[in-house]
Amino acid sequence: MNILYPPSRYAGLEILSCAGGHEFREHLHDAYVLWLNSETGEQYTVNRTRDVLPTGSVSLIEPGVPHANRSCDKGNSHLRSFYCTEAFLQDQYRQIYETDYIAPLGNRVVSHTSLWQNLTLLHEALLGAQDTFCTDELVVTIFAAFFNECGGRKLKPVRDFGDRRVAAAIEYFHAGMAAPIQLEQLADMLGCTSYHLIRLFRLQKGMTPYAYLTQLRLERARTLIDSGESLSSAATQAGLSDQSHLTRQFKKRYGLTPGAYRKQRLLS
Repeated sequence: MNILYPPSRYAGLEILSCAGGHEFREHLHDAYVLWLNSETGEQYTVNRTRDVLPTGSVSLIEPGVPHANRSCDKGNSHLRSFYCTEAFLQDQYRQIYETDYIAPLGNRVVSHTSLWQNLTLLHEALLGAQDTFCTDELVVTIFAAFFNECGGRKLKPVRDFGDRRVAAAIEYFHAGMAAPIQLEQLADMLGCTSYHLIRLFRLQKGMTPYAYLTQLRLERARTLIDSGESLSSAATQAGLSDQSHLTRQFKKRYGLTPGAYRKQRLLS
């Protein structure tokens, strides 16, 4: 059994990872609990009502509500929990809808496979050493999907193909490609929310800001490799975290590793 409570850089958001099964006897939290089991079902009790949370479903429990849970299959289990303060959820809601929410979210089960998969992806990102810009995008977009499933406001379509904030962000990417970039700081600089900036990029470029920046970084790395730079130096100068990050992203983009690419270029 492996239980982890890793540190978080997001104020008001903590996670728990419990692989291998564990029985959590009746307890409560001072934050909202958003949880799922990515490998099997989870037997649980909330307010003395018993049920099973199947794979593909996500449960939300309000602060101060007693609950207990244990895996249906200890040998094939990965409980993933998000502990979200009211302030964190309010901040995410404002990022998405640019207004406060008033009605309580309530205790509920959301049966939505895509949300379940995306929360699993976010949990893995928070456990690992993901690029912070990538994780920033995952947080805001996945919580947008969560609020949508919980009856969030209807968003107005983004229609402004000429919004200069996208061009300004791209200029910023080019100017500081090698430096760490945080989504919220970039959005603040451009005078909009993180979520609105993501929507603008999707409208104008067909991809998120992080995906666009990754393409720029890979093109920069390829140019550096062509000029004779080592793979580790090319990764650093292009803003990729290390050579293994370069290799993973390069192969996704170009279909071969940067080492294989360099050998081909040397033979030509």
